[in-house]
Amino acid sequence: MNVYRSRRADRSPVAQPLPCSLAAALILASAFAVSGCSPSRDTPSAISSAAAQAKNNAPVAMARGKIDVEGGLMELSAAAAGTVQQLSVKEGQAVQRGQLLLRVGDDAARADLSVAESEWQLAQARQKARLARLPVLKQTLARWQAAAREGAADAQNVDEAAQALRDAQSEIDVAAAEVVVAQRKVEQLRAQQKRFELHAPEAATVVRIATHAGANVQPGAPALVLLPKRPLIVRAELNESFANVVREGMHATVVADSDGGAAAVSFPNATVLRVSPVYGTARLQDDAQRGPIRVIECVLSFDQAPAQAKVGQNVRVSFHE
Repeated sequence: MNVYRSRRADRSPVAQPLPCSLAAALILASAFAVSGCSPSRDTPSAISSAAAQAKNNAPVAMARGKIDVEGGLMELSAAAAGTVQQLSVKEGQAVQRGQLLLRVGDDAARADLSVAESEWQLAQARQKARLARLPVLKQTLARWQAAAREGAADAQNVDEAAQALRDAQSEIDVAAAEVVVAQRKVEQLRAQQKRFELHAPEAATVVRIATHAGANVQPGAPALVLLPKRPLIVRAELNESFANVVREGMHATVVADSDGGAAAVSFPNATVLRVSPVYGTARLQDDAQRGPIRVIECVLSFDQAPAQAKVGQNVRVSFHE
């Protein structure tokens, strides 16, 4: 009996269930400890705000594009065939509207114009001489009429004076018509003379000259290429899958489509001006072996004039809501 009691005394005490009040207290204390190590109450809302902002900044569509000028480059050609007699500009030169660019040899046309101008002057001189006779003939007729009333002249003298006045008036009318015809011929030759001169249709920069003094030019063959001084635009090729996503007035970011891992140059933001209502074939696709890809042309205008942009430069466009 003594041995049994000593073994019971050596055993560890059996864990007894905690009272309910004590268990609740320990759970509450653990909850406070966990809350002290957890993020603040504002963290979930901050995360949601950042996620929403990132979603708003994400582009809804992307496209390749090319920087252009409204209306494109201007290819100018001489209106008349001939030899370039004068070339008045150089590549890279800024020109103003109406400035002479080149002149084609026009010796024969100049000679014809000179003759026509002389004929016009002669017709004017004839008209002036016949007009000078008119007052004298009128006075003669008046004298014969007065003499006839006094009985000093007969009716035949009056009729002859009146006929002379009528003939002079007819000659004056013919002379006036000759002056008009000569003037029209001069104007026609002067208009043809302009065909031998090529002038700048608007303010621009000379991009390329495809001729030189002494060269032969033909109508329709570009002699000069001009870059008009108009705002630059972006012509983007929008994949058909984004046809209903992009719309007029939407904002976009534009960066240079650089190769070789170089840092992409960013341009000012742009705004969609118009979206073409028809499909076309992509010209800026990477893999030509994929075959024709249907795209829609989207034209954008820069919000500010891009300083480093050049016509023909490839870009990437990201469209945002």
